Amino acid sequence: MNKLERPTYDDDAALDALAGNPLLGSHPTLQSHVAKLKAAYMQYVAASGDVRAVAPVALPATTATHLRGHYGSPPKALAHIAEIRMRSDSNTCPMCGSLHSGTLDHVMDKEDHPAFSIFSQNLVPACKCNSKRLKPLVGPNPGERILHPYFDTVLSERIVAAYLTDLGAIPRIETRIVLDPLNPHFAAASFHHDSVIMRTGIHGYLLSRWAKLMLRPWLIVPELRLNPVDRSEFVSIVGAELVRNDEIRDSKNNWDSVFLSGLLDDHVVDWLYARLTRPGRLPNGPLL
Repeated sequence: MNKLERPTYDDDAALDALAGNPLLGSHPTLQSHVAKLKAAYMQYVAASGDVRAVAPVALPATTATHLRGHYGSPPKALAHIAEIRMRSDSNTCPMCGSLHSGTLDHVMDKEDHPAFSIFSQNLVPACKCNSKRLKPLVGPNPGERILHPYFDTVLSERIVAAYLTDLGAIPRIETRIVLDPLNPHFAAASFHHDSVIMRTGIHGYLLSRWAKLMLRPWLIVPELRLNPVDRSEFVSIVGAELVRNDEIRDSKNNWDSVFLSGLLDDHVVDWLYARLTRPGRLPNGPLL
């Protein structure tokens, strides 16, 4: 999860080019809907991508099918679709925080909202979470909605952290919202967590990081090649590694940072520090 800069493509010009192309199957029927689509794009931006506030757009079934088809097989006027996808290939997924992307996600899905099928500001680079997230865009309670990486600045804050209990070879690992409950985006962040992040393989990934930490601490936190001199130094070392991961991944909610955040809970710090400094353990030796 992370905040992205909004695309700067000229979507109105792309619509005009599509509608005016006699070689496309959407010609000439798309021409009569261009004004409506441009107005919808403008309203989407005015609503800051808040799916609760974006007005529905009624389109004939044939026009909706054409727009979805243009996304699936983009003509030259929609070259930006491939560009958004290619530029995102090695980035942190802004929707779930995994360490890869390479696909595109329609924030408002193209099946129920075909008007935004080709709208660049509705197309967000993502990983395979785009096929796993729950379909509803809003929840039953006030403020519950999917977060939008192009508009929601809260995605620049730390939202998710691991929570580890039953510490040992195979601990219990959950993910939790660490955003202040008074934050106006708390309900949306919680809904996004449950609808998107919880549908991914994050918990298996976090368990794999723990297993590596138990065998070779330096694989997870390089500065732990040497034992910390005291508890406060251990906290400082892990905290510095957390900040380093945030900056490397351009996200405070990438899965590595989610894991490291969980290591800084007091009960985890106490458990890890005791095992790092137990009598007879060699520097960088296993913790169990």
